[in-house]
Amino acid sequence: MRSIIISLFLLSSEIVFAQANKNEVSWNQEGTGITLHANLAAHVQDVKIQIRSDRNTRITKITDISSDHPEPQTVLPNPIPNKEIWYPVVDFVRTPGMKGHIILDSMATVSAWNQHFFKKAEHHTNKITLEADRLEDWENSLYIEPRARQIKDFYVQQIVQPLNGAISYHFTPLSDDWKGTITLHFTENGVSKTIKHTINWSSKTTRKSELTGSQLTQKNLKVALSKSVDYILRSQNNNPSSLTYGSLNLFYDLDAQSYRSNHWIWGSGPAVKVLLNARKIADLAISTSASGLLAAAEKIGQSAINARIMDVTHPMYGVPLSRWRRDIILPDFGYQQCYSTSDANFFSGWAWIPLYAETGNQTYLDAAKLLAETTDKLMSTYGLIPQDYYVDEQKFSEHTIDESGFGAEGMANLYAITKDPKYFKMTDQYMQEHLKKLSRPDGLWERGWHQKTGVQPTIKMTRGLGWAMEGLLAAHRSNPKGPYLELAKKMANRMQAWQQADGHWNFITDEPVEKVGISEKGTALWSYLLYQLYAATGEPKYLAMARKSLTWCLANQYQGADRQAYGGIIGKTIHSAVGAAFRPWFPITCAYTSAFFSLAIMEELKLSKK
Repeated sequence: MRSIIISLFLLSSEIVFAQANKNEVSWNQEGTGITLHANLAAHVQDVKIQIRSDRNTRITKITDISSDHPEPQTVLPNPIPNKEIWYPVVDFVRTPGMKGHIILDSMATVSAWNQHFFKKAEHHTNKITLEADRLEDWENSLYIEPRARQIKDFYVQQIVQPLNGAISYHFTPLSDDWKGTITLHFTENGVSKTIKHTINWSSKTTRKSELTGSQLTQKNLKVALSKSVDYILRSQNNNPSSLTYGSLNLFYDLDAQSYRSNHWIWGSGPAVKVLLNARKIADLAISTSASGLLAAAEKIGQSAINARIMDVTHPMYGVPLSRWRRDIILPDFGYQQCYSTSDANFFSGWAWIPLYAETGNQTYLDAAKLLAETTDKLMSTYGLIPQDYYVDEQKFSEHTIDESGFGAEGMANLYAITKDPKYFKMTDQYMQEHLKKLSRPDGLWERGWHQKTGVQPTIKMTRGLGWAMEGLLAAHRSNPKGPYLELAKKMANRMQAWQQADGHWNFITDEPVEKVGISEKGTALWSYLLYQLYAATGEPKYLAMARKSLTWCLANQYQGADRQAYGGIIGKTIHSAVGAAFRPWFPITCAYTSAFFSLAIMEELKLSKK
C-alpha cells in the first residue's frame, strides 16, 4: 500500500490552521480504491464528504453534435423541442447513506431522473436529491424542461461521524483510473470550514497488456482475445440496485469517458458464449478465473430472466426487455420501452441455451421454451412478427426489419439441444415468414416490411444484412435440406464485392467511407459469420473473407490511453450507438462487436490447430 500525504487548500479564506496536528488529512492509494484519513477537532460532528468526478466536468446531453458528423444540420429536429436530456456519470461504488445531489442553474418546470426506470418526475425545482439506489453505475439521465436549464453541480454526498475527530473513509472507483475532487464540509466552533483536494488515482492492479500485431498468429490471437474478454468483463453492470443488474453496458463512449446503455439487454447475448468458451482456452491472460467467467456469464443470463414480462395475459408473456429506444422527440421523457421476440430469441440462442448446456440449470431452458411458445403464438397471429412491442403505448410496431432474421438463432439452438420437432418447425416457419416479405432475387434482403405500406427497400447496411445472414445460417443448422445455405452463399457473394482492401466494410456497403463511416460492428459480425459459412461449405473464398475482416479487427483493436476502452473496437458512424438519434458520429465501442470479434478469433484458433 502506498500512503500519500496530500496538500490542502481552503475555500474559506478566513480559516487558518494554527496547530500542526489540527485538521490533518492523508490518503491511502490502494489497488481497490482510495481511503481518506482525517484528524479534525475532537468535537466535530456531521462531516459532509462530497465526491465529484472529473467525468462530469462536461456532462454530455442528447443534443450534442459530434464535430466529426458529416451533415450536422441533419442531427436535430427543427424546431428543437423545448426539453433536454443530460447524462451525468457515477463512476464509483455507492455505499449505504450516500445521496446524489443535482443543482440546476435555475428552476426547471419538469425534471426526471432515470425516468425510464423510475417513472417519476419532479416539478418546479432547481435542486434534486437522490437516494443511492436510484443512481446507476456510469450513465444516468436527467430530463429537463425547459431546454435552457443547465446542470450547475452534480455530486454524491455522505455524512460521516468522526470518532474523537478521526475519520477513515474509503470509496472504490469503478474505473482503472479516477480523477476528481473530494470535499469535506464541517463546522468547528460555529465556523463553517471546507477542505478540498484534487485526486488523480490509478489502480496498481491494472496490467498493461502487450501490444497486438495484426498477423493471425496464435500469440496475437490470444493476446487480442484476452483484451477483448477483459473489455467485456469491464462492461458488466455490477450495481445490485440496478433493474438491469448483470447485463452489459452495450457501449463505451470515449468522448464522455463513460459506459452507456445497460438496458440494451439483447446485445449482451453473444458475450455469454464468449465467456463460456474462454474458460476452455489455455494461456489467456485475463483478469478473472474460469469460475469468474462462468459467474459473469450467469449474471448476464439472469439479467434477462429478471427483465421478462411474466403476466400470463400479456401478448409478450415470457419475453425479456430488449432496450429503451432514445430520441429527443419521444413523448415519454425521451425514451420508448421496447420488447422484441426477435431480439429475445437472439439472446436466448447465445445466452440461455449455452448456459443450460454448460450448467444444466433448468431455469435457462424453461425460459427459452416459454419464449418460444410466445413466439409461436405471435407467428400464428401475424406471420411475420412485428419488430417491437411498445410497453407504454400497449401496441405492436407496424414494421419488421431485416435484422429480426437473427431471431432464428434461439429457435435453432433450442431444437439442437432438445431435438423436439416442434422447434424444428418453428425455426423453419420463422425464416420462411421473413423470406416471403424480405428476400430479393439478388441475394440481399429488403430493409423491412411495413404492414400498411409494404416493402421498405434495402439500404445495404452491413450490420443489418449480417443479422439476416445469421438467421439463414441458424436455419441451415436446423434444416440442412432447406434452401438456407444457398441463400447464405448468395448474400455472402454480394458482400464480397463490397469488402474493402484492408478487410472492413463501410456502414452502408456501397457508400463512401467519408459519408457513412466504417462498420466496425458489421465487420466483426461478418468475420464470424464467414467462418461459419466456410465450415458449412468448405469453400476457401469464404475463409479468405473471414480472415481478411478478422485482420482488420486485430489491427483496429483499441490500445490507447483510455483504460476503459482498452481492447474494444471503436466505431464512428451515423449509428455509433446503434441509432441515428443517440450519439451519432461519436467514438464508441460496443460489447457485441467485441463478442463477435472474440468468436471469430476462436474460430481461427480452432483452424490454426489443425
